[in-house]
Amino acid sequence: MEHRIILVREWDAQVTGSGCCGRLGGEGTMLGDTDTFSSNRSEMEKMGEVYRALRAELFDEEVEITVVDPRNQVWLIPALFRDAHKRGLSAREIWRQVRGGVSYNAVVVDGKVLFSGNVPSAEDAVAAARAALSPAMA
Repeated sequence: MEHRIILVREWDAQVTGSGCCGRLGGEGTMLGDTDTFSSNRSEMEKMGEVYRALRAELFDEEVEITVVDPRNQVWLIPALFRDAHKRGLSAREIWRQVRGGVSYNAVVVDGKVLFSGNVPSAEDAVAAARAALSPAMA
């Protein structure tokens, strides 16, 4: 793929050791009460909405959408660095993008952090991604 969108979102399996099919607390699990991880679960579900909206909107484009846990620094930092470098950013700007990109709930398009810390609405994420991709795809 020519372009990459990285969504940084927490994964159940890395938190609970529950494996790929486990859930982070709540209904149907023996880990914690229903509300133990409710804020984490809510953010994961919102980021899922962002993923689905981006996938639907950019289906025909040359865009790879990657979802990564922020604790996967071994993959995430080099990927952010490479994408930002490929974009042609200065060393200082690359460092800023990497620092923002390793945060929870980040949305990164070709090395440029569009959102970080709070999950955007699906509509805002799609609009920002389209705007970030449009000069590159023109």
